[in-house]
Formats: sequence, structure tokens, C-alpha cells
Amino acid sequence: MNVIFLKLLKIKSNNSPLTTCVLFIVIIFLINPLSYSQTRVDSLEFLGRFLNAKLFNTTFDKQLNTFHLNSQLQLYGNFEDVIIRMNENYGSTFIRNETKNTRDEQHFNLNAKYLFRKDIWFGISGSSSLLSDNRSLGINESAVNFAAVFSELKPIDNVRLAPFGGYTSNRQIGVTDNGSLYGVEGLLENLNFSDLNINSVLRFRNEDIIPRRNLIRYYELSVNNNFDRSVSNTIQTFFSQSRKDFYFEADSITSAQFNINNNIQSRIETGYQIFDRLSYDGFLEIFSLDLAAGINWRKIDRDNRYKTSEKAKVMYDTRIDELKLELDATTRYSSKLFDGILRLNFYERDEKHIVKRFDGMTESIYEQNSELEEQKNNNSSRATLSFYGNFKISKKDLLTFSLYQSKLVYDTKSISNDDDRDELLSIIRFRYSKLLTSYFTGFVNAEATFGHTVYLFASRSSNNNQSRIIRLRAGGDYLGSLVKSFNSFEVSANYTVYDFEDVTTNYQSYSFRQFTAIDSTTIVLTNDVSLFAYGYLKLSEVGDFRWDNFTARPTRFLEELYLEPRFILNYKRTIFSIGLRLFLLNTYSYQENTKIPSSEYLSLGPIALIDVLAWNNLNIVMKGYYEFITNTDVPDKEQASLLMQVNWNF
Repeated sequence: MNVIFLKLLKIKSNNSPLTTCVLFIVIIFLINPLSYSQTRVDSLEFLGRFLNAKLFNTTFDKQLNTFHLNSQLQLYGNFEDVIIRMNENYGSTFIRNETKNTRDEQHFNLNAKYLFRKDIWFGISGSSSLLSDNRSLGINESAVNFAAVFSELKPIDNVRLAPFGGYTSNRQIGVTDNGSLYGVEGLLENLNFSDLNINSVLRFRNEDIIPRRNLIRYYELSVNNNFDRSVSNTIQTFFSQSRKDFYFEADSITSAQFNINNNIQSRIETGYQIFDRLSYDGFLEIFSLDLAAGINWRKIDRDNRYKTSEKAKVMYDTRIDELKLELDATTRYSSKLFDGILRLNFYERDEKHIVKRFDGMTESIYEQNSELEEQKNNNSSRATLSFYGNFKISKKDLLTFSLYQSKLVYDTKSISNDDDRDELLSIIRFRYSKLLTSYFTGFVNAEATFGHTVYLFASRSSNNNQSRIIRLRAGGDYLGSLVKSFNSFEVSANYTVYDFEDVTTNYQSYSFRQFTAIDSTTIVLTNDVSLFAYGYLKLSEVGDFRWDNFTARPTRFLEELYLEPRFILNYKRTIFSIGLRLFLLNTYSYQENTKIPSSEYLSLGPIALIDVLAWNNLNIVMKGYYEFITNTDVPDKEQASLLMQVNWNF
């Protein structure tokens, strides 16, 4: 199929534009349903911003028993009065195990339009989608196809409209529904009125695939006011509503009562938002200041088409009401010696779950289900304070400092929900770097993290804990004419202490300590040949921990080593690389403070890479390695891993 499109795009400009459009219309109806995708409510299909590029890329990756294939083909052609865009995405995952899981997902769309006269375009658009998964999921098979005609009009400057209409076919769990597709898209771009700059987006779309119905409603308005060169204010508001109808298998009672095999659930999401941002570049002459506030309402309705009260467990409709408030303040300072950003953010969210009564639902069933839904009601608020700064001590010395502070309060309203908790998180980082010579830069990092989680009810209080993490890292980056090397050494420790470990035996305070050394070095042997080596060593210890006297009893120890030396040959526009890959993981347990070997995993084998930069921006990469694996108490085995990539911008 891709070959056909490549040939079509070679149509010379002296061919009839109308003939070109007809050819593409024919192709739309010849394409099989090959993809499934979900489009965002605010994404415009006819008036959106498109990437006018021609490219092809594909990646095949095989790791252990998992195979991934992802491909994209995008074509663009501008033939005087005809513009054609085509995009195809395909993804496939295969997991080779006892069940052999396979998932295929593909999306194809085509858009062609013809300039009838100034500011009036006529065009056709088509899309084909497919999702196929052999696992037993809610919706593991679906296909969506449509073909539509549209026009693009520009009645006045800054305004564009695109009414459209067509036919769509939608298949879910073996049921195919067909129907009409129609709607309109609109854009208002950079309308200047006095000191105001106004932008707006409109999207209205209906899919009448009886007995189901899908729809999209979206309207956005943005008004920007520049008071002067340093002060501006932006107000943005939008309304969105989307409806999706899904099939699901009907239970035996509902099936018999309504004579159906599949029930239908409608999910209708409605949202409103208003947002305001004030930017002041000359605040106190040395700062810039951003102040923002927004409020968002959202409602989600889940309605089942066929309901019966004869079952022991009655199916019922629900609604979720959500209200969010967000405040944000950011100030920036910049000078020759210091750059800094300070940000304060606060948000609060309230969520309510409601049962919707229907005819035939008894009062007892209604109250019982309402109680179940009310257990999900919650209110949460989070406040964060962050700071980031660079202190330029000299031309060779730089000190970076960052701080993050967060407090979360999560409350539930039902007495049956005991998930109420407070969470505190603090992170502080320092980094000092110094240019010691023109070839070598050294650095030192220090980081500390403190987290505290407190559950308010006794039934969950055994989860209360404090976590303290400390990291120290030092290293350097050497950049010479023949040798390039990066090295780092890090020690880290995580101490997690449970508040009531003496009461419960399920949670035990622990420590995790680790040493990590990393090296990446390239040595130039000749103009075309170099030696590259990458490796790391990790030594980790896990143990029971007592914070009161700061003592630990080790329970497990791990040694992890990775080495990858490779020779690299640069020949014209191609890179050849071959080497060795070694991965070693040893685990140990402890008996009376004596380290006892538990398991040994060794993977050893060759590794190779070819990176070709061919003509016309064509890049081909092939990388693979073969492993000879030995593992304690497991038979030896061999396996291959492979990565292939093709990227072509033409």
C-alpha cells in the first residue's frame, strides 16, 4: 500500500488537480480497516496544525520473549492547487510465553483538498483504524472507518470554517454499526481588537451509528491583553463534552428480558474551565512575575442502556462530579552572578460519586449502592514550594541549588473509607562543578530526601512511615583530542522507618545502601578506529534497621557488574562496531552476619552495531547481541536480542 502512495505523490504538476483528488478518493475506499486510535477532544482534524513533512521510520525490537514493531509513514504533497497529506502508524507487540499474547494497533488517515477559488477549498478525508488483542479484555477488538467530504472557508480575515459530512463504520466485539458523520470546525486566529488579541477554537462532531451515538463538543476562547511591553494578561476558557458508546456482554437476565446479546454503556464527559494568567516582566525592576489561577468543573456520566431490577446485584448508572482549583505564582531573577526561579503552587480537588436512580430500582437497593459509591468520595489538596538557582562563582566555578517542598492532604467523607492521610515530601540538592583544566571538569553532588506518610485512622496506621534518602556523588568529564571519558562514583542510603513496627509484624523498618561506579571512555586509535568502553559496578545491601540507635542487620547483598567494550570503525558515512557484552548479578543472604551465596546469573556474548547514514537523509541502525546465560539451579540457555531502526526524511 505504501508503494502506491509513493507513486501517486510523484504526479507532476501539469496533471489535473481534480484527477489527483479522484484518485485519492478511490484509495480511501480500497483501504482495509487497519487501525484504532482515540482523538483528543480539542484536536482539529481539518483545521489543525499539520507537520508538512515526508518521512518514514520503523523500529523492530526483540528483548527476551517480547517483540515490538512500530512504523510510521507520513507523506505530504503540494501540487499547485492541491494539497495532500497522508499518515500511517502501525504498532505490534508479541509476547512469546505459554499463552502467546499478540496486540496489533494501526491508524491510517488521508486528507486531500483542492483550491476552488480564493479562500475556498474543497476536499476529502478518510480514516481507517483497527485494534486487535487476543487477550480477554473489555474491548479487545474494534475497527473504525470513515470517509467524508469537507470544505474550508475563510469568510473574513482571521476566521476559518470547515463544515464536513460523510459516512462511518464502527465495529466492536463483533458488532458493526454504520451511520452518518457530520459536523463543523472553526478557528479564530490573532484577531486584534484595541489592545486585545483574541483566539478561539470550535469543534462540533456527530457520529450517528444507530443504536450507538458518539459526539464531540468543544469551544475554547483565549483573550490576551498587553497593557505595555512588560505587563500582559491572558484569560482562557473552554467547554468540552464527549460521548462514547461501548458494547459489553449482557448478563443472562438482562439478555432474556430485553432480547439482546450486548448491552450498551454511554460515557459522557463534560468539562468547563476558566483560567487567568498575569505576567509582569519588570516587577521591582529586577524580577519577572507570573500569577495564574484556574477553576475546572468536570462531570462524568456512565449510563447503561438496558437495566433490570430482577438481579441480585442490580446494574445502575453513576455520575462523578469533580471540582478543581489551582493557584500558581512564579518569580524569576537573572543577573551576571545568579539565576533563580521560585514557584509556589496550590491545588484542591473535590470528587463526588453519585448513583442515578431509574424506574424499578427499590429504595433499599438505591441506598445500598449509594453507600458503595459514597465510599469513593474524596477531597485532596496539595501545596508545593520549589526553588532552583545557579550561582556563578567564577568563570570556572558553578554552584547549583534546588529545593522542593510538598504537602498533600487527602480526606474521604465516608466512614467506610479509612484512606485519609497526610503526606510530606522534602528534597534538597546541591551541585558544584569546576573547570579544573581546559580538558577536565569535576563535579560534586549532594542530595537529601525526606518523606513522611501518616494515615489518620488506626485501621491503616500500620502504614505510617518516614523515609530518608541520602546521595553523594562525585566525578568528572575529560575531553581530550584522543581520549574522552566520563566517570562518576555514588554512595546512597535509604532508611525507611515504620512508626508502629513494634505493634505489627507485617511492616519492618529497613535500610538500603548502595555504591555505584560508572565509566564511559572512548580512545581514538586511528582516524577511523576507536575503542569504546562502558561499564558500571553496583554493590547493594538490604537490612533490618533500627533508627533509635542507628543500627542495621544485613539480610541480603547484591553484586551487579556490566561491561561493554567495543571497537568502532567509521567508514565514510557508516559506523561499524563489534565487541563483548558481560552482565553479572550475584546475590547473597546472611546467616549470623556471615554472607552466604544464594544465586549467580551470568550473561556473556558478542555485541554488534551498524549505523548507516545513506543518501537523502536515510538512516539505518542495526544493533544486536547474543547471550550465553548461566543461572543457579536453572539449565543454561542461549538467546538473541535485536534492534533495527530505519529513519528516512525525504
